[in-house]
Amino acid sequence: MAGRRSYRSVKTVERPSRKIVKGAVGSATRLTAVPRKKGGGAGPSTPRSVPNKASRRTGRVQKASVAGTNRVDLSAFPSEAVRKLDRSICLACVLDVFTRHMGLSLNTAHLEIKRYKPSLAELNSPAITRPYFTMQSPQDPCPYCGSPPKWHARLAIYRIEGGRTTDTLRRELVKALPTSGNQFLILEERGTRQEAFFEWLEKISKGLDLEAPQWLREVCRHYLSRKEPKEDWQAQFEQIQSIRRSRRLERGWEVGKGRLFLAPPLFDELLLVHYLVSRSQKAGGLTLEGRYTLRELMARLRSGGYLRAVGVIAQNPSDAFEELLQYLSGGEASMKLHYIVDRSDLLGKVGQLKAFKPPRPSVRGHLIS
Repeated sequence: MAGRRSYRSVKTVERPSRKIVKGAVGSATRLTAVPRKKGGGAGPSTPRSVPNKASRRTGRVQKASVAGTNRVDLSAFPSEAVRKLDRSICLACVLDVFTRHMGLSLNTAHLEIKRYKPSLAELNSPAITRPYFTMQSPQDPCPYCGSPPKWHARLAIYRIEGGRTTDTLRRELVKALPTSGNQFLILEERGTRQEAFFEWLEKISKGLDLEAPQWLREVCRHYLSRKEPKEDWQAQFEQIQSIRRSRRLERGWEVGKGRLFLAPPLFDELLLVHYLVSRSQKAGGLTLEGRYTLRELMARLRSGGYLRAVGVIAQNPSDAFEELLQYLSGGEASMKLHYIVDRSDLLGKVGQLKAFKPPRPSVRGHLIS
């Protein structure tokens, strides 16, 4: 699952120039969206103040600039639809190849580095090879040539899943990015929803302590954030002490007295997600209802009516599990993944190091003085 990519096409996109139903009615407290006011207000000469709503996303993209940097701000996007990656690259290694092995002059080598546009195969490869490396500490030398940190540059990669909740925000963000110096590279990749789902599952699984029960709650928050991205689930979960299967709701969810009630179909989906995250830890997978083997989980979902509700008809547990994954992940349905590659640190380092002669690497990976 990790690192394997079977996307069918990759293309570079030119940037334009700058010119709930929350369940049935009941006594529990219902969480609903706050309606946005339209029209009215003061005339053009009277400034209008916009209230800050901490519990809801504004859906507005601010200028893509931070003091001293050109970092991309993805705070307006649904958190489960974006991912940030970093790749460290040793410029001394690159210059060594260009000058010593390819015979280029130092000036030409610097120009080639400034023109460099990494491919998605390089950025997404699970095997990191020279000149890329994993930075353990900002003060560590290059593991290949031993060059000091001043010769190291960072590529920041932001990946955004295509969809109705992100496409408009992404277009506004791309238009707001600086256009000078080709600091940002925009890439697109076509894949499947199932591939994106399993990559998301791998991302949320990293760092989880499966021996501590709190991970069940964290996975619930992540999945609900992916399922209903317009809700601020981080704020919601600050009020929630327990998660339960509702006997009244037919769909959706509601919160009452610190308890999150989920409709049976949504609760059963969470059981499957918990199983997927924890099935390799011990025999079976741990869920909100305890530990299940695959056979036990399929029997539970069949008796609860979930398999019938989503159209899974296979009787064999393994076959039913495969059909269920197709439904939950979206299967082979096509989707686009959009990448924004921030090259500003790379371009800045190339400009700073132009007056320096690159260090010579030693056989042992340490500089020769």
